[in-house]
Amino acid sequence: MREKWRPTCLLTLALLLTGWLPAAAAQFGYQGTHILTHGALEELARAFHRKTGLPLIVKGGGCRDGIAVVVKDRYQMGGICCPLDQATSDKYDLVTHRVAIDIKAALVNRQNPLTDLSLEQIAAIHRGEITNWQEVGGPDRPIALVFRDHCRDMAEPVREVLGLSGPLAPKAIIVNTDQEIIDYVEKFPAALGVVSKVLSVGAAVKSLRVDGREATPAEVEAGRYPLVGDLAILTKGQPSGFTRQFIDFVLSPAGQAIIGRNFGRVRTGPP
Repeated sequence: MREKWRPTCLLTLALLLTGWLPAAAAQFGYQGTHILTHGALEELARAFHRKTGLPLIVKGGGCRDGIAVVVKDRYQMGGICCPLDQATSDKYDLVTHRVAIDIKAALVNRQNPLTDLSLEQIAAIHRGEITNWQEVGGPDRPIALVFRDHCRDMAEPVREVLGLSGPLAPKAIIVNTDQEIIDYVEKFPAALGVVSKVLSVGAAVKSLRVDGREATPAEVEAGRYPLVGDLAILTKGQPSGFTRQFIDFVLSPAGQAIIGRNFGRVRTGPP
């Protein structure tokens, strides 16, 4: 992911002189889940800079990056797409600020004639109980399930929503990144994979309806689309200063309007 709005030495000095930051404080920045970074944080940082004149470092990564940078006082904010357990929150004094609802898309190859699966059918495919597309109204072809089994020590949204507490389908293709899921689905007509929809924009794939509902922000906000997960910003303790100002901006109507381009908003109303 690209880095945005690096603070200058002059800004850092100004923060120190005005008492906003102690000498050893974490930088005014964000690092964490690339879903939120790519889908909103880069644009939110630009909008915040235009509004306040304050530059914000923005980096991608994963949930572990988002936790580590805050715990180690590298940046004041981290991003997570899997909920933090209470023990970790308590141990490191981490506060979770829910800012968006992620949309998980069930992706198939464009050659696949299907347009809709139920949530239970998707879960059964992941459990290995449905193994051929013919069983769900598609062609007579084995299903090539592609799965990223990440954040095993956290309540990862896809596993949670699909109820995947037991073994995965024996012939599932296990990958390390979301991009690999998209690449497999693009190349193989029999493939199926679930990934954050924002990451599939521009890819040669098809997003299925789930339980008859489209994977859109409007359907998510109405509570009708079921494959979702929360996106959050972490801080060490309650935020203050510029960090509080930025989080308030993200949760403001203007910030939530940016969120709503790719995700479900957590606060609705006119911008």
